[in-house]
Order: sequence, then C-alpha cells, then structure tokens
Amino acid sequence: MLARFGSYLNIEEIVECIHSDRVLDEDTIREFERKFAHYIGAPRCFATNQARAGLLIALKSLPISPGDEVIVQSFTFQGVIDAILDAGGQPVLIDNSPADLNADVGAIEKSVTEKTKVIIATHLFGVPCDIDAISSLARENGCYVIEDCAQCLGAAFGGKGVGTFGDMSIFSFNYEKHMTTGQGGILAVNNCDLIGAVEKTVDTYRRVPLNPEKCFVYGMLLEYLALERSQYKKRLAATFGEECYRRDGKLFEEMDGLVEAGATEEEIRAALLPYLEKHVRRSRSRVQLGILPERVSRRLLSFRDRFRTPPRERVESEHLLMNAYRAAVGCIALDHLDAINRTRNENAERYLAELDGHDAYGMLTISGKKQPAFLKLNVLNNTSYSVLEITRKARKRGFELGNFQWPKPVHLTYPYDILVPHRREDLQTSEYIAGHLINIPIHYYVTPEDITGVVELLTRIGSRRTA
Repeated sequence: MLARFGSYLNIEEIVECIHSDRVLDEDTIREFERKFAHYIGAPRCFATNQARAGLLIALKSLPISPGDEVIVQSFTFQGVIDAILDAGGQPVLIDNSPADLNADVGAIEKSVTEKTKVIIATHLFGVPCDIDAISSLARENGCYVIEDCAQCLGAAFGGKGVGTFGDMSIFSFNYEKHMTTGQGGILAVNNCDLIGAVEKTVDTYRRVPLNPEKCFVYGMLLEYLALERSQYKKRLAATFGEECYRRDGKLFEEMDGLVEAGATEEEIRAALLPYLEKHVRRSRSRVQLGILPERVSRRLLSFRDRFRTPPRERVESEHLLMNAYRAAVGCIALDHLDAINRTRNENAERYLAELDGHDAYGMLTISGKKQPAFLKLNVLNNTSYSVLEITRKARKRGFELGNFQWPKPVHLTYPYDILVPHRREDLQTSEYIAGHLINIPIHYYVTPEDITGVVELLTRIGSRRTA
C-alpha cells in the first residue's frame, strides 16, 4: 500500500555517519544548528527534542505572566496547546481560513486584547500563512510572533523563507516531515534581543540520553522499512519504529550491532524483517483484542473522562534538547532537502493539474506571494461520501488517503474542550476543515503511476456529488 507519509532516507549514508570514527558530541550539535541557521537565514538556532519542546523554550524565554494570552488557531496540533499551558499562558483559539487552512487574519485581529502577548503563526501542510499581515498586526499591538513551521520547511513568502519573519520560529523533524531525524526539532531565534534569554532557558535543560537518542534514529530506520509497499498493509503510527525499540531490548541490541559493523541496507533489512513482522502483528492484535467496537469504546471513555480531572500531555521535561546522533542525521538530511522538496512540489503540481476542474473537491487558494514546500496535498471533500468512506475505498485500491492529521480541531478535543475557554460559534471553519479534509500523499516515494491511480479513484468517487 502507498503510505500517507515517507521521509527520504539513505540508510547506508546514515549508518556510515553514526558508526564512523568521527566523535559525535556537542560539536556535532553545534554544526547542525549552524547549518540549519544558514539554511533558513536565522541568526541562531537551538536543536530540541521535538518542535513542541522548542515552542515551550521559546515561550518560557518571553516575559509571559499567568493570564497572558497566546493566540493560536484551533485546527492545529494539540502539543502546541500543551506547550502554551506549560509555559503559563492562556491559549486563545481562533478560526482557520478555508482558503489555505491557515489562521484567519481577521479572526486574529478581533482576538487581540491588552493581555495578548504572543501570536503563533502556523504554516500548515507546507503552505505559508499570511505572515506579513500577522507580523504587522503583532507590531501594531506590541506582541511577539512565533512561527510554527513544523510543516513548512523550505517554503517562502514573497521570496523570503518562512521561519524568518517572527521573533522566533519552530521546526519539526519527525518521520512525517520534509526531513527527519526520527523525532526532533529546531528553535530558531530571529530577534537578536532574545538570544540571551533563550540561551538562559536552554541552559536549564539537558540533552536526551544516549539510548533514547538511539531509539529515535533506529526507529526512523525501522519505520522506513515498515513503509515499504511489500510490507505496509495496515496503518502504522509515525512513532511505530521508535516504540518497537523501546519495547524490545533484543531488537535494540541487534540494531546496535548492525550499526557497529557498518551494515549495508540489505543486511539491515534481512536482520530486522523478522522483528518488524512480529511487531506489526502485535500492533494489529492489540487493536483486535478490544471487546467493544472502537467507536463505542471511545464514546464510553469520553463519558468517563467527564467525571475526572482532565489529563493532558506535558511538554515540560528534564530532557528537552536533541543529542548528537540525531544532529548528525540532521546534517545529512539538510543536504538532500531541496531536492526532496522539489520532488514533493512536482508531485503536488501533477495532482493539481489532473484534478483541475473537478469541483467535487475544494482546492486551496494559494496567493502569488506564497511559494509552498508541500508536505501533503489537501482537498476538501464535496462528494456524497464521507471522508472515512473515501479512506476505506482508497485502502482497497492500495492508497492511504484521508484526514490523518487531526480528526477534530482543538476546541472539540478532550481535554482541551474543557481546559481552554472558547466560543464554538467562532470556530466553525476549523470544524468544517476537520470534517472534510483529505490528505493526499506527495512524498518522495510517490510515483507517476500512483498519481494516476489516485486521480482516477477520486474522479470516480467525485462523479457522485452531493446535491
């Protein structure tokens, strides 16, 4: 099956780097930070364990007091909300724009108050938001801007790279992104007046220890094998690989030995395939062991949760900083990034050309100022089928399509629907997007034949439209 995501990897290049005589230490991390800063054009970068860790560090480096407001769109990753809450801020949810799925600038303007301290400008799916208008609005109101570029590495607005407009910006390197280190992120600082404050905050945290660091890198390599068409039969999480290594000590030891021996890709594939098959079976069996249907179980759990203190994920941790193994992988990934982004954009353009005129699917509006680096191509479903039905039909044809990002906006997701005050009537577009979004894979491993097959499927489905 064609997987919904798939970061480009050269396994032998990575293994050669991390098993070589070269010492992987603090200098490796600094090299990655300098290389990334040069790539995007930022004065200073800090490598973090995840993008959300970078956001927490950014927020804690600003003069945020309890009750200070941070404006953020509702159709976004809930880890962004966790970071705001951990930093002591109050999230203020605003609606998304149906034109490009990013924040509605008018909604931001209406939400700014005397308590507003930060506006988070998110660039979704590789399409830049209206960052010039958001930046101007922030300057007029004395607010900081943090760009969320987790899904937009390599894109530009008006010829200037995203991530260089705000006071700070964050980037993500998990397995679903433009480049990957397994997990990981970068905090870029553009406002030189904030570099000292960020350095002080960074100094309060530690780097991820060696074995967990290896789990991220080894998991990335296992994920790569798991997504090969001959292996990929059922949906797997982007964290599947690293979770396998955390659970299976023998698998970890096996991979350690392969790296130490400088194994080839074929040797690694032969050695890991039995482990991979075992863990895929376990993943399937855990789902199948449920006594009640999944939909019923979710409803019962939701009902139960209403009567207890709302739990949520915490970003805060002792180890929020990336270590040298992932930094070394990041240096390699940067060398390939522009070529990979060109392939993604070419794939997206092929889809757009093929789907042009098919009004069964709502297409995004991308202004001339925006130069995307597509992460996924997205259309809005106008057919008489639900997105879930389209997902099932696509799976039968060997394609993974659907809304795999966020099934609901934050304000409808427990426990944030309780923890974050909001007016649901002001967030209707985000709900519409979540209910109608179809992610179409455009990654490096998508072929012209895949594009033809997906377009044929969508065209056939779209021939039956909602009246």
